[in-house]
Amino acid sequence: MHNTIELPRQVRGAEVRAQSFNEEANTIDIVWTTGARVRRYSWSDGPYDEELEVSASAVRLERLNAGAPFLNTHDSWSLENVIGNVVPGTARIENGLGVAKVQLSKREDAAGIVQDIRDGVIRNISVGYRIHRVLKEESDDTQPALFRVTDWEPLEISAVPIPADPGAQIRSDVGTNTVIIERSGASLEGASMADQNTAAEATRGNDTPAAPVVEQRDTAAEQARIDAAVAERVEQAISDEAERVAKITELAARARMPEFGAEHVRKRTSLANFRVALLDAIADRDDGETAPRASVGEEHHEKRAALMQSALLHRADPAAPLADGAREYRGFSLMDMAREALEVRGTRTRGMSRNEIAGAALAQRSGYGSTSDFPIILGNVVNTTLRAGYEAAGQTFRPLVREVTVSDFKAVNRAQLGEGPAFDKVNESGEYKRGSLAEGKESYKIATYGKVIAITRQVIINDDMNAFGRIPQLMGGAAAQLESDLVWAQILGNPTMGDGTALFHANHGNLPTAAAFDIAALGLARAAMAKQTGLDGKTVLNIRPVYLIVPVALETTAEQKLKSVFYPETSAGVATNSMKKLEIITEARLDNGIAKGAATQSNIAGSATAWYLAASPAQIDTVELAYLEGNRGLYIESRQGFDVDGLEVKARLDVGAKTMEHRGLLKNAGT
Repeated sequence: MHNTIELPRQVRGAEVRAQSFNEEANTIDIVWTTGARVRRYSWSDGPYDEELEVSASAVRLERLNAGAPFLNTHDSWSLENVIGNVVPGTARIENGLGVAKVQLSKREDAAGIVQDIRDGVIRNISVGYRIHRVLKEESDDTQPALFRVTDWEPLEISAVPIPADPGAQIRSDVGTNTVIIERSGASLEGASMADQNTAAEATRGNDTPAAPVVEQRDTAAEQARIDAAVAERVEQAISDEAERVAKITELAARARMPEFGAEHVRKRTSLANFRVALLDAIADRDDGETAPRASVGEEHHEKRAALMQSALLHRADPAAPLADGAREYRGFSLMDMAREALEVRGTRTRGMSRNEIAGAALAQRSGYGSTSDFPIILGNVVNTTLRAGYEAAGQTFRPLVREVTVSDFKAVNRAQLGEGPAFDKVNESGEYKRGSLAEGKESYKIATYGKVIAITRQVIINDDMNAFGRIPQLMGGAAAQLESDLVWAQILGNPTMGDGTALFHANHGNLPTAAAFDIAALGLARAAMAKQTGLDGKTVLNIRPVYLIVPVALETTAEQKLKSVFYPETSAGVATNSMKKLEIITEARLDNGIAKGAATQSNIAGSATAWYLAASPAQIDTVELAYLEGNRGLYIESRQGFDVDGLEVKARLDVGAKTMEHRGLLKNAGT
């Protein structure tokens, strides 16, 4: 039988190909292993050699091709250290090398590292891997034994300042994994404990002198343990993010700058950087203030209100962390909060009924100087939950649109500028002829959409936390869904353009003969876009599609066609390298259609066979998404209720969408 032994995860050095950086896609090619023989050392047996077999049968690529992380120096404990990921389907074995394409992050906190990678300053790559099977080849006394790794699994790839020492290992990995040791030309049953120690110490650093465990392992149980550890890390990352959001929200509320805090939550600003930005913003604001500063007592009330807000957020969503000092309010009901808000402002509640307490706590909203801070606390909690629901909703259309702002609700007339005038030959002593731009026009206007949440005395008395948790969260998600409906209705609804012709029409050259999605049809569609001419009908625009847009029904087919690992020169019908650069966008509205509602005046049918191509908005206008100036995204405000006894929180969107140019889009109805 085989001997088995417990080994931790390994690392090896490799290289970045800086010259391969793709500016448009923000990707770079890397070599993550060469499999070169390296010298390692064992405490018990001295030096030995380890060699990785680099072949399709020896390397398990599933994790890399599922989008494994690209880390900062193997640190997997924080989401901030994820600076990219392996582009799914690009990890492969090529001429004895392990190569892959990495998608780099666009986050602000990762920008410096990413720029150094692009510039070739950071060139060193280290791969973390797990060994599953080793073949030991004996040698004479003059040469070290050779451990040939015949089954191994890359787990992650990291950018590092210095390539990892061949004997290095990642201490943060959870536990060890079972490795099968085979002996070349000898029976395993006679394998000595020294051999097993040698293999174990091949992966153990000098600070880990414990003896290896030699046993048969239940691989299912091992995988379950690993999955549990991964889940624990994910939970910790989620908790850290929730704490960041809560702390930024608290600090912004104390500074009376909730919108400033919400903006930095969206930007994923770290807590340390936000503190600096907040101090600068407060200084800028205070420079223009002439009103007297708040008293020490007033600041105390503000701090207490922020702590009560944190406790309410934690009740509405237990994943939200409690701010320092908020634990004293952890068990408070809404009625307890209302009573506390009145008491700290000097209103005695002894002898008051529950109805009277709720009414008094909700009676005024004139700022922190009012008789109760309760309306402000409740409004901030609803605001935070609404915005979280809005930002959590997935919106697949974002890469396709160009965002703009407009100053009012009047019709927006966009001039559709054509290509520059062609040059004329100027003869000797001849005159230059004047040129002009061809011009078209598209028109649309934004509209207001919204809902109001009422927080009444009944909500307080009944301790109804849904008014602060699930309901606002669903409303925030509904706002994001409305934006998606508006944009996708412009593509799926085939609207009439400014020239009086439908967006997708044979006269526009963007509605080819219907064909099932395959490489041949894709090639014809790309050619049709490249051959589009300008407004003068002569100038070739050479438009190159960047996005392949498909319904869910075609998602797998599209991925199979574009992510094929076969070699194009030997396999017919395989995507070319340029086709593989297309980014696939999948949207369920293309299958199901869009129901009549706020975004559309009639039902829009979907299609499980139709597919689309789109150019980058940076090359040519496609769809324009407009917000009212100063009100990008979800805008939230609150006031003392007029129709209800309590507080009203209004969430609104001032938004509109319009297709601006047919040449940047193409539709194939499919079959």
